[in-house]
Amino acid sequence: MSVLKKIFFLSLFLLIVSVFFWGVYNLSFKNKSAGVPVKNTSATKNSATANEKITPLSNEAVIAPIVSSDGNNLEYLSAQTGQLMQVDFYGNEKKTISSKNISHLTAASWSVDKTKLIIQTTKNNSPAFFFYDPSTEMLVPLKNNLDEVVWQTNADRILYKYYDPQSKLRTLNVADPDGSHWTKLVDLDYKNLSIAQIPRTGLISFWNSGDAYLQTNFQSLPVIGGKAKTISTTGFGADYLWSNSGDWALVSHSDAQGGFKTGLGIMNANGGEYRNLDIPTFVSKCVWSKNDKTVYYALPGGIPNNSVLPNDYKESKFQTTDTFWKVDVSTGKKERLMETSNIGKQYDADQLFLNSSESLLFFVNKIDGKLYKITL
Repeated sequence: MSVLKKIFFLSLFLLIVSVFFWGVYNLSFKNKSAGVPVKNTSATKNSATANEKITPLSNEAVIAPIVSSDGNNLEYLSAQTGQLMQVDFYGNEKKTISSKNISHLTAASWSVDKTKLIIQTTKNNSPAFFFYDPSTEMLVPLKNNLDEVVWQTNADRILYKYYDPQSKLRTLNVADPDGSHWTKLVDLDYKNLSIAQIPRTGLISFWNSGDAYLQTNFQSLPVIGGKAKTISTTGFGADYLWSNSGDWALVSHSDAQGGFKTGLGIMNANGGEYRNLDIPTFVSKCVWSKNDKTVYYALPGGIPNNSVLPNDYKESKFQTTDTFWKVDVSTGKKERLMETSNIGKQYDADQLFLNSSESLLFFVNKIDGKLYKITL
């Protein structure tokens, strides 16, 4: 074989070997690359959003937020305009349900079916109450000299405290939502009153609103009228929050007359079986789970020394710095909902409530009035 043929075949062999090894290398590299996920910035952003523990749901101060009747959205009154607004659980798809402007709005409460409201306005330190139907935008003023109005939970009626400036008498009454067809239930001997129907019963409860200098008289009364019964007189400055079944009530109270500390406990519907949960918070910072086994709560921090509780907090003399917890009321076991290091700003939580699946906890931050969500 000539020298030229040998060179040709040697070159051809080397070319074939080079192509073979190039192919093997290229195939191997592609396989390794296929095992490495490509970074998706959109997915990363969505994941980060989903993992946020506390997120704002409104860009404005809100009044009386609730989960809508369909269970899929949130509804609230704008503190600025009084308009009824709706937003989804992510703070998106905001829309106006009722465009009626309500001036000087300070508070509101919803009927059981979530279709009507009793609203409170305050002008020149003078409160006024109205019945409001957003579907018709009808606003009906209630009579003067009311300072506490709540809905019955098992009827489309309201309970209210009335002061007669001529007789100087205070009474607890029941009426239709527009204030008509009223009936007196009982005379009262104190000015500041809290009212709450006992769930799943025909009874209402009422007490002199938490004042650390006064012993609290926690009473019940049939909504059709009758003699009042004392549930408990334990504690100064007490406030109460009924469980969903009406079998239990949370109670927060001062540690002494004019005391500087507050504590949370639980009692049965008759005022017995009291247990101290050893939690220094207020019932206004609590919400029951549907099965009455768990209470979610905000634990207030940053309370100034020598504050009279709950008086100074109710009078907005300071704002708290809250952390978020839950407690098993049967065992007293407490658990953080998140670490303090994951709370990026100051929250003074109020009006806590849950969605139907209890996967989300909502609250109003008293510092900015906005609505927030905690993913549980």
